[in-house]
Amino acid sequence: MADAPENMTLHLLREMRDEAASFRAEVNGRFNEVDSRFNGVNSRFDKLEFEVAAMRADQGRMVGILEALHEGQQIQGSRLNVIDGRLAQIEKHVGLVKV
Repeated sequence: MADAPENMTLHLLREMRDEAASFRAEVNGRFNEVDSRFNGVNSRFDKLEFEVAAMRADQGRMVGILEALHEGQQIQGSRLNVIDGRLAQIEKHVGLVKV
């Protein structure tokens, strides 16, 4: 009887070790499953980051183009104002407009 508690303890320790090993195997299997599901996610994020960077570069170029267009419109507007002023003077001088 003296070694019965010792044998019982060893038996319980072996069961606990087996349960821990099966639990570890189950957890590792689930981690592998999750890892395989999301394996391509990093490449998709890399592609998305690349596309966003390209869009930002395009946006920067578009801002430059729009600023140049705005400057050109201001120049053309001031030229048209000068032309309108000269046309008004010519119309007065020729008599097309009553003063």
